[in-house]
Amino acid sequence: MEGKMRTRFWIASALMLCSFVLTAEDADKAKKSPISLTVEEAVEYAIKNSKTLKSSAIDLKIKERASNNAWNVLLPGASLSGTFTRANEYSYASEMSGKINKMMGYTLYNVENNKILKDSVYMPMMMSKNGYSSEKDHWSIAGNLGFSWNFSAAMIESIRMAKVQYEAGEISWEQTKANTEVNIRKMFYGLLLAQENLNIQKESLENAKSRWTQSEINYKNGMIPRLSMLNAKVTYENKRPAVLSAEQSLKQSKDTFAFLLGMPYGQDIELVGGIEFSYIDVDADELYNKYVEQNYEIQSLKKNIQTLKMGINATNLSVFTPALAVSWNLTPVVIDKDSNWFDKDNTFDNGSLSITLAFKNLFDMLPCSSSMQKAKDMKQQLEQAELGLEQLYQNAENEVHKLADTLVVSKENIEAMERNVSMAQDAYEATLKAYNAGTQERLELQDSEQQLNQAKLGLMNEKFNYISALLDLETKLNIKLR
Repeated sequence: MEGKMRTRFWIASALMLCSFVLTAEDADKAKKSPISLTVEEAVEYAIKNSKTLKSSAIDLKIKERASNNAWNVLLPGASLSGTFTRANEYSYASEMSGKINKMMGYTLYNVENNKILKDSVYMPMMMSKNGYSSEKDHWSIAGNLGFSWNFSAAMIESIRMAKVQYEAGEISWEQTKANTEVNIRKMFYGLLLAQENLNIQKESLENAKSRWTQSEINYKNGMIPRLSMLNAKVTYENKRPAVLSAEQSLKQSKDTFAFLLGMPYGQDIELVGGIEFSYIDVDADELYNKYVEQNYEIQSLKKNIQTLKMGINATNLSVFTPALAVSWNLTPVVIDKDSNWFDKDNTFDNGSLSITLAFKNLFDMLPCSSSMQKAKDMKQQLEQAELGLEQLYQNAENEVHKLADTLVVSKENIEAMERNVSMAQDAYEATLKAYNAGTQERLELQDSEQQLNQAKLGLMNEKFNYISALLDLETKLNIKLR
């Protein structure tokens, strides 16, 4: 009986282990299963999962919070404290001063209210202990409740600067998002190009293998010499490393693409679609004049210039306008520690209200002061930024014209290459028929096939050039032309 129980235990354990292994394998397969993506799905996935965009969004959130709460520089300061102080030596004069203050308060109260003042009530307060004191006489008690508020005109500029910096952050985030989108689209189309290149090479390899196989048959049948058969085999073997290298390159490019999308390493991706677009007619001058102000770099630099101007203004206001400081303190001091501490007649207020209007530092107004030197530096930085803005406008105009010309030339090239591919395809098919009929040499067939492959790749490359130029033009002007 015990042996049967042991056997059942081991069988159950083995089944559980097998189940665990199968589950782990299924999870690994699910992780590695290919994901099919169109170019639009790839862009959407990247925008949701790109770590670069997430980091940029955090920066924007920080600037947004700073902008929304920039007004907090106008909040007053407040403090609350209580102090117990022990004097090293007992001061009889200090104690008498406090008690006399209390007594005078009672006296004024009773006189104003026509009450009889009984000196006997207060006289014990004025009695000392013949110069001797207990431990409690060394201690004094005081509290403090204070409010302070500082204001200068420069604070208003700092609040405005925080808002402008947030707006600059929004532009930066939109620019990062646009760059991410165009990079994903370009890489997607680049992968399609690499994939098409690999397919052409594989097709060429299969053709070479077929010719080698046919050459072996012809050689065995005595139709061709051994050298021709060996040449066909060498041609086939020479093509294999190129195909393997193209496969490895495509895999590595897909891994990089998955990384940019925010996918885990090793995730296989299947690209759906092709390099598809519609031709557009563009007028470079019209596009530039109409949309140049939408350029992200120009918008960002304009915000930077605005921030510099506000910084210069804030420095001048800080130096040449006085600052207002208002403070109020409530400082209750306990007179008689033996009486009720919270009795208003047992405390006196040592607080005050002060209103001060003052310049921070008069020497800051001197041209050689650090504040004035800082203002001069900012003015020169402003000049640099304005020169940079002019250069950005010139660069944008040059880029728009160059990209527009690229689109025109690329369109003409594509149309010519499409005709070339059609002719190369007809030539290859005719050469192949002649080769199979024995009227054409193998080298002529190889040349014809190579010409066809080059024509196909040339067409794909030119289409990639067109869509890349179109994407760059859209990004440069922050518009959609498709």
